[in-house]
Amino acid sequence: MTEAGLPPLVLLHGGFGSWTHWVRNILPLRQKRTIWTLDLPGLGDSDDVPAPASTEHFAQLVLSGVSTLLGARSTFELAGFSFGAMIAAHMAAQADARCSRLTLIGAAGCGQLHVQVPLLAPPSPQCLTEEAETIQRENLARLMLHSPASIDDLAVHVHASNLRSHRFNSRKLSRSDDLWRALPRIKASVVAVWGAQDATAGGVEAIDQREALFRVDQPDCEFHVLESVGHWAMYEAPEQVNHILDYR
Repeated sequence: MTEAGLPPLVLLHGGFGSWTHWVRNILPLRQKRTIWTLDLPGLGDSDDVPAPASTEHFAQLVLSGVSTLLGARSTFELAGFSFGAMIAAHMAAQADARCSRLTLIGAAGCGQLHVQVPLLAPPSPQCLTEEAETIQRENLARLMLHSPASIDDLAVHVHASNLRSHRFNSRKLSRSDDLWRALPRIKASVVAVWGAQDATAGGVEAIDQREALFRVDQPDCEFHVLESVGHWAMYEAPEQVNHILDYR
């Protein structure tokens, strides 16, 4: 336990991302507790994904690393974003009672409810800087962020850097129903967070459908819908998300 009596919080980023998806959250959360974040296999600065590249194997790999760092019997909390939320759900199921709280933000793995957003082709290495930035801003607007004001220079830098370093395409797994397969096996307290304007969610009715499905297997779960917020909720509404994560 930390000095505040809270277990460590492990943060998992989304697909085509890195730990920098949490760049606006780590320092505020760190004021009260121990925070661990990482680059998932095949993304950021991590090694490539060893076969098989399945949700369960991703979860096993990351849980093994967390257990090595924190201790095999340690308790911890998990928060995951998008593709990382689906991985976190399977980690929580595998960790059994060691994971005490699981927060899923804009979770992938929702099967037919998941919307695959059409994007512009990423800029090539030969693309001029101004043209490349225009493409990055357009794709951030289509997929990640709702408010134009949120698409600032830092968001563009994080997004562009993450795209340059990714080696694993998570889209196939994100379109699966792997999240629903994990939920019945999770013993942690479950918290779900969606931006009302999340482009991957498919609108308010589809978010309501998600809540209904969550409550089949996790009837006591918390379910938050953040108004005027897109997919990358931790970046667009850091205070709101941090408040949910820093719940005590």
